[in-house]
Amino acid sequence: MTFKDLKKRVTITHEAEQQSRFFDRLDNKPFWIWNSAEHRKEDIRTDGDCCFNHIIGLPRKDGLEKRIFDYEKIIFDYLQSNNNNHLWIKKATGLGITEFVLRFMAWLCLKDKTLSGSQMCIITGPRIDLAIEHIDRMKRLFYDRGLTFDSKETVIDLYGVKIEAFPSHHLDAMRGLQNVSFILLDESDFFPV
Repeated sequence: MTFKDLKKRVTITHEAEQQSRFFDRLDNKPFWIWNSAEHRKEDIRTDGDCCFNHIIGLPRKDGLEKRIFDYEKIIFDYLQSNNNNHLWIKKATGLGITEFVLRFMAWLCLKDKTLSGSQMCIITGPRIDLAIEHIDRMKRLFYDRGLTFDSKETVIDLYGVKIEAFPSHHLDAMRGLQNVSFILLDESDFFPV
């Protein structure tokens, strides 16, 4: 083994340990504390480790942090309900729903190990760049915390859950996936017939 190979192995091990320590902070954390008074108390008590979104950092738009909105609680509650397997949101652009769902997917992976070994799929319009952008957005949720991911641009692995993005005209790669736990169809109005 060369010095370069050894250095690469040590770097990968260090990054994996750093990632594991960070993911441990997210274990059993709520996605968001919806009661604002309770949220403030918990935020102070835990020094910012109160919920998933404060630990990874709040969503940003135009350089400003944005809180999680009340309309997103409706979506969250619906997705958390055991009776609901499908949710269709027809909406205007710019509401932050894609960001919300990407964060929700990451939280599902990291809140505990129940989904470990499963796959999540993100299906975008016909352009591969949009599929790549969604995975990049998910990876960027963790960059400010010093975490990087050594995977191809359409894949991220979070706590043993493989999240992969597919353009709508290449769904043949999804056939045969054994344990799919979540599918996000984004911009589905623009999928080819």
